[in-house]
Amino acid sequence: MTATKKNGKKNGNTDEQFEEAAQDKEEAPKSVPLAKPDIDPELTIEKVQGQLNYAQKIINVLQGKVNELNGKIVQAEAQLLLAQEDRENILKQVEVMGITPQ
Repeated sequence: MTATKKNGKKNGNTDEQFEEAAQDKEEAPKSVPLAKPDIDPELTIEKVQGQLNYAQKIINVLQGKVNELNGKIVQAEAQLLLAQEDRENILKQVEVMGITPQ
């Protein structure tokens, strides 16, 4: 397909020329080389496995602490609820005696 002018005459441009011009405008981004990773030659599978085992032990200890503290929070909430119930009962008893808290 070729481009035509208003009077119907063809100009010299072909589709291939338009495609080439479009490709020239859309330059691909230049590739940037990736940084080389720092590889420790002293690092062995045994060392990595030891580090993973140590990390897992830390995770287990932390999980135990979280569970322990969650248990303490549950106990504190239960004590708070009991104390609130006791307070309500005491307020009802003193109200009958004519004592009103301020």
